[in-house]
Amino acid sequence: MRYDYFHYTERDRRFYEEHLKDRMPREFIDAHTHINLPEHIADIPVERIRDDWALQSGMHMTAEDAAYYYGTLFPDQKWSLTAFPFPIREVHMEANNDYVSHCADTGKIAYGLMCIKPDYSVEYLERELTEKNFSGVKPYPDMVSGKKGADISIFQFMPHSQLALVEKLDLPVVMHLPRAGRMPDDANIRELKEIRQKYPDLNMVIAHFGRCFTPYFLEQAIRKMGGDIHGFYFDTAAVLNPEVHRMALQSLSPKRILFGTDEPIFLWHGRRKWTETSYINLAKEDFMWNRNHHESGETESGYTFYVYEQIHNILNEMEKAHLTRQDREDIFRNNAREVFGSKPR
Repeated sequence: MRYDYFHYTERDRRFYEEHLKDRMPREFIDAHTHINLPEHIADIPVERIRDDWALQSGMHMTAEDAAYYYGTLFPDQKWSLTAFPFPIREVHMEANNDYVSHCADTGKIAYGLMCIKPDYSVEYLERELTEKNFSGVKPYPDMVSGKKGADISIFQFMPHSQLALVEKLDLPVVMHLPRAGRMPDDANIRELKEIRQKYPDLNMVIAHFGRCFTPYFLEQAIRKMGGDIHGFYFDTAAVLNPEVHRMALQSLSPKRILFGTDEPIFLWHGRRKWTETSYINLAKEDFMWNRNHHESGETESGYTFYVYEQIHNILNEMEKAHLTRQDREDIFRNNAREVFGSKPR
């Protein structure tokens, strides 16, 4: 059940060949994707979808769909995925987790993460993580709040008992931070520092550069975290702003950044504009969120895929930062292998 708005144009082919094909590593791992079967998301209320541009853009992607999308987008690269369910409350999470584990078992994805709920007992969680093919966990604020950016504690949607278990099992966490203030919110800073102190051996990947989609937030996060920031990994999912990538490459080790996209949310043609503290998505395709907000037809005809724009910006900033070939391969592939591939089989 692929999205009918996904279409590859001659302009896309030219953009890929001119800007991406020979600049990307020949092999990459997308460290932040969502896979599911249609029945796993069948009960998400229409009202929720209407209120969330990301849900409108793309919620379902089977492993077979992913193979089609990535094979079309990257015909000259060898790609693989780190994948987990769409982490919202109305998803049939246990069934979706089983599907992710099965896809890892059958080699359809490289690594599967278990999406966890705060009320999962330690006994249940340990059994699932040890008996099934999971390479880490994905907690999410929505499991408590039902909305993005909710003013809740990290420990409300991933309690200390779960953090301690995952550290014991030597499995990583991909953490989507709560609160409207994003990563630099003082409460987030305090709790992240607490996690570093209490669980020093825990590998935590902070998704979306801590939801710092503009440099305003990332600059504060780096300053407030101090040396503790180097104890975390970060993924690039859904981050397009070149200044954010520039700041991250200047402040973080290339060994601590993982390439990620957040597919299937960004299978459309478009780009982003920014204010100091927010972003504006622009897309050629018609969604509820942009029905009355389009640029001119001539401008939109020049759009390529959002994910192409993202990678193009990342590559440009890598070149400006004079990253080595090894650094690039670490960000696009090796770091994901190190973080997610350590579980013995």
